[in-house]
Amino acid sequence: MTAPLRAFVLRGADAAAALDRLHVQAEVLGAIEGDGEVTVWLADALPPQPFADLTIEELPSAVANATSTGLEHDQPIAVADDLLVRPPWVARPVGFRGIELIVPRGMAFGSGEHASTKATLTLLHDGWDAPASFGDVGTGSGILAAYAAARGCPKIVACDVEEAAVAAARELLPQAQIALGGPETLAAADCVVANLTATELHGCLSTILTRWTGRSRLLFGGMREHEVAGVLARLPVAPDRLRRIEEFTAAVWAPAADVDQWPVFAGPRR
Repeated sequence: MTAPLRAFVLRGADAAAALDRLHVQAEVLGAIEGDGEVTVWLADALPPQPFADLTIEELPSAVANATSTGLEHDQPIAVADDLLVRPPWVARPVGFRGIELIVPRGMAFGSGEHASTKATLTLLHDGWDAPASFGDVGTGSGILAAYAAARGCPKIVACDVEEAAVAAARELLPQAQIALGGPETLAAADCVVANLTATELHGCLSTILTRWTGRSRLLFGGMREHEVAGVLARLPVAPDRLRRIEEFTAAVWAPAADVDQWPVFAGPRR
């Protein structure tokens, strides 16, 4: 007999942020987002949530194990006309001939439905220049690294500070080198992406840049509108393009022949 599920209603301004965190902390078996609240289904107890504006209510077992868990509403996520992301329980759209990334959304944050992931993935897809190596800082479920693998990149390195995210990404991409830790754990790569919060970007910006060879593009994602200027001010060159989806902005820089002259470098590339 299948073990009963547990369902929790998260309410408050931090409900969406708590759902993002849960995708890393646990296997989310279903989620329905409403106005100011999220109902989430788990196999076990809800992990602690460090948010101020959040209330949590566990639903009775009879309600938690009703037929609707959110999974039946899942649809392929069209990032572009020729790029989509879908969980494995959603069928490939009839007639689709583009690039398809299959990512179990319950494995970790970053399965394609979050606006910051969409913005970063859009910029990565638009202008892909076939780098010889790819580095993903804060990989989450591994979706950005999965895109590089789908495009045939021969060397992929990635990292995340969450053990659950690293385990999920390793399962998705067994051919990649995925480390537990920050960007200091990575070898240098021609294309480097970092879909992080602005606070995380500020904290490891110099280290991220030491991992970028400058031979391909550099992408930062996860910035909210009021955070963009502060991050960009720390870089010596303006980005080539910004992409905003909902409240999140991603930025991309073209290959840099004189990357060693950027004053933000803190040390040699490995």
